Amino acid sequence: MIKPILLSTILILAACTESVESPVANDVLFVVLGKMSLYDQSATGETSLRNHHFVAEIMPRAGRKIVGGNLTSTSDSSMTLRFEPEGNAFLAHGARVMDPSALHRLHPDGEYVFSYETQSGSMKAQPLTLAKRDTVDQMPDAATVTLRQDGSTVLPYQVNHEQDLNLSWEPMAGNTRVADSELDDLIFVLGFDCFGNNIAHSGRPYQGGPYLTYKDREYTISADSLNPGLKYTAIVEQATSDTTIFKGVPGIATYATLTFVEFQTTGEALGETCPN
Repeated sequence: MIKPILLSTILILAACTESVESPVANDVLFVVLGKMSLYDQSATGETSLRNHHFVAEIMPRAGRKIVGGNLTSTSDSSMTLRFEPEGNAFLAHGARVMDPSALHRLHPDGEYVFSYETQSGSMKAQPLTLAKRDTVDQMPDAATVTLRQDGSTVLPYQVNHEQDLNLSWEPMAGNTRVADSELDDLIFVLGFDCFGNNIAHSGRPYQGGPYLTYKDREYTISADSLNPGLKYTAIVEQATSDTTIFKGVPGIATYATLTFVEFQTTGEALGETCPN
């Protein structure tokens, strides 16, 4: 009887260790581990593959600081990716390839480990397991995005800056909420002008505000965010969300499809024109 008691005690202690909140939970909104398919959509609505990409991300809470870190693989001790600052987040980039089988070979599904430092302390080893669902073949398919204004479809180069711009999309096959996930599968919509300024963001989980899930089918960019005679890029990301909490920090493992749509507003630019 002694061995079973000891084993159960060890398991309870391990579970308690994972549930004890780390000081870095005050600084980190969530971490992400994913394989993504990036597609460009033409003015006529055709999609073309940009690449398949392996990436990890540490997203800080507003006003908090990430110092640095790295990502390792439990199945490949030689693999280490360093997190570098990009915008307000820290990212670690793996391979960018056109062949999905090459991506899976270079970055196989399985457990990866985030180790990082923040202003409040350090996370020594946050595990996160990436696994492709049965609803995904090799990688997620492209999802076509439709632009509408005043209820009618509009061509990407004929967007009226005085009207709201509605974006709708084909849903990613099989997206849902899996039983053991903290979150529904997610959707993110972002907009940027040709100078790199963020003009729209649909929100993130764990921030306390609204955000999009697989149940949503559209998002509207306000006319207030548009100016005449400029080029813009809209990005629609649909992502599986296998989410677990480790020491107070959410970890999101995902397969995602991203569609990039360029559009242009009519009229003459009020000031600086877009670079060629």
